Amino acid sequence: MSFTDRLLQEHQGLWQAMQQHRFVLDIEQDQLDSAVFNRYLVFEGNFVATAIAIFALGISKAPDIRQQRWLITVLNALVDTQIAWFEEVYTRRAIDPASVPADVPGVKRFDAGMLHTAQQGSYAEIITIMFGAEWMYYHWCARVAQQHQRDTDIRRWVELHAEEAFYQQASWLKAELDACALTLSESELQRLSSLYADVLRWEIDFHSAAYGD
Repeated sequence: MSFTDRLLQEHQGLWQAMQQHRFVLDIEQDQLDSAVFNRYLVFEGNFVATAIAIFALGISKAPDIRQQRWLITVLNALVDTQIAWFEEVYTRRAIDPASVPADVPGVKRFDAGMLHTAQQGSYAEIITIMFGAEWMYYHWCARVAQQHQRDTDIRRWVELHAEEAFYQQASWLKAELDACALTLSESELQRLSSLYADVLRWEIDFHSAAYGD
């Protein structure tokens, strides 16, 4: 069993809790309230800046040029594509990001936890947190994409995370984490396993925050 498959098996309860989260099910059943999605967009849009910092730290800690090249392409997509998309959707939906509180506990916990890990942790830890987020996101979006969403912005958001390009990115992180695991001791692997569980918990709280929970 690969290390990433071991993570999924060890933390199946948290994985299912996120896959069956109220936010996910509301999108799958085409009943997500627009106000909830608008708040979520602000939370997620603000996190893009953190994600840029995380991937930049990943580049600085990567062991060689192969990993750096891949991470640079991800960083460029965040800077050139994602930021522009959020700006466009805010305008289209008349969202004022300043009107959404920035100190929501579930959002702060996710943002701070991810950034602190990237700042203080190893390359393997950075790959672990990004694998935890992106592999989870691909799987629920791939499932939800099979259903209809009337809101075109919600539909596009789901599609962005169910497309082949995002799958390849998540798969690269999975393979890279498995490669890292081969060089680590059991105690180090246990540390990564705990960190992976933390990421899933942070994600659950982050998505709940869109409802004001």
